[in-house]
Amino acid sequence: MSALVYLHGFSSAPGGNKGSFTRRWAEARGIPFHAPDLNLPTFERLTLTAQVEAVEALLRTLPEPPVLVGSSLGGFIATAVAHRGAALSSMLLLAPAIHFARRRMSHPAWAAYRERGELEVFHYSAGRPLRLGPELQKDLPNWMDDDAWQIPVPTVILHGRHDEAVPLAESEAYRDRNLGTVLHVLEDDHGLLKPASLECLEHELEAAFR
Repeated sequence: MSALVYLHGFSSAPGGNKGSFTRRWAEARGIPFHAPDLNLPTFERLTLTAQVEAVEALLRTLPEPPVLVGSSLGGFIATAVAHRGAALSSMLLLAPAIHFARRRMSHPAWAAYRERGELEVFHYSAGRPLRLGPELQKDLPNWMDDDAWQIPVPTVILHGRHDEAVPLAESEAYRDRNLGTVLHVLEDDHGLLKPASLECLEHELEAAFR
C-alpha cells in the first residue's frame, strides 16, 4: 500500500492544523503516514538542501511510491524532490510556495535578513520567536531555477483566492507549465482551513488513494 507523506510549511511542524488533519484521515483508513520534521538541521540553521535530502532519504525507505502532500514551503520541497527524480504516486500541493527561494532573495520584507544574515521569526510550533541564521540565505541561490523544472508527476493544487502569503499566480503558472496539473482555486486564505477547503482536501485525498 502506498503511504501518505506530509511536508509542513515554513516556521511550522508536522503537528500543525493541516498535518493533523491529514494524519487523522490516513490513520482512520489504515494508510501508512509519515510527517518528517523539516526544521533541519534546526530552524535556526535551516536550509532547503537539508529539507530536500531528508525527504529523499525517507522516500528511499518506503516500499511503494507514496502520495506526497506539501503545504506552503513543504509544497516547494515536494516539487524539488519530484524534480530530482523521486518515485511518487502523485502530489497534492496546498498553497505551495513554488518560488520560495526567488521571493526570499528579492522580497522587501526580507531586506533586513539579506543585509544582516539573521531574522527573528515567530515559530508556530515553538510558540515563540526564533532566530533564523544566515545558512538559509546562503543556500537559497541553489534553488532558484524552478521555472525550468518539468515535473511528470500527477499533481493537484489547492490554493486560496485570498492568499496573501503566496500569490495564486505562482500556482497558476505551475499548472500552465506542467501539463496534467489540476488547480482548485478556493475562497480561502493561506491557511486553507475553512470547511469547504478541508472538504476539498479530503476529496482529493480520497481520489489519490482510490
